[in-house]
Amino acid sequence: MAKAWMPGAERIDGGPVRTANGVGAPRAVWTVTDSDPGVWSAAEEARRLIHEGQATHLVWNPVSGQVVQLLAATRRAGMALGHTTTYGHYLDHGDEGRVCLVVAVVGTKTRPFTNGPMTGLSALLEWLDSWGVSRTWPAGPPGNRAVGVEETVRRWSRGGHFGHDQVPGSVATAPGPVSPGRILSGGGAGASGGQGVPPLPRGSGMPLAHQDPQPSVAT
Repeated sequence: MAKAWMPGAERIDGGPVRTANGVGAPRAVWTVTDSDPGVWSAAEEARRLIHEGQATHLVWNPVSGQVVQLLAATRRAGMALGHTTTYGHYLDHGDEGRVCLVVAVVGTKTRPFTNGPMTGLSALLEWLDSWGVSRTWPAGPPGNRAVGVEETVRRWSRGGHFGHDQVPGSVATAPGPVSPGRILSGGGAGASGGQGVPPLPRGSGMPLAHQDPQPSVAT
């Protein structure tokens, strides 16, 4: 049975957000915090995202394995997904699907987290599995901007796992050139290679991606 809160994850209140619509294919969207996982904890990044009004469902540090949950699976992420406008109407794809669970990985776009340790990934994936998110990545590896709008929408409609930059209409560049195969493997054999890297300086208040302001919503 699916649990609204991931077993074993720390909890930090992500604030008031809308409830998910409850129809359509379940999805998981992966992004990064643009901060060094060797320096910043999942809890620190979770608090920052809440402060910036960009609460995700989970924040995961792949080096330490720490997972922090900000929102129940039945709630909509505070981070805007999509930004597409049609005839002046704001379209947020976070409102689509039975669930649309957003995972923020403590890492940077320039150093793909799939090249390093992915501690705790298996348990995280099992929780996403329990919500019906299929272990597929319909849009292929993140970072490909050559796909047309119609094809992006078609792939999105299938459900499964996506990069933040693969949400229809997204202007995000996260999570960078990560390997979908290594993510969906759950961090098994061959999925956690890579050498340690020195800490990176963190920018002040660095956002996940340049985004249009999120419209006010009812709670």
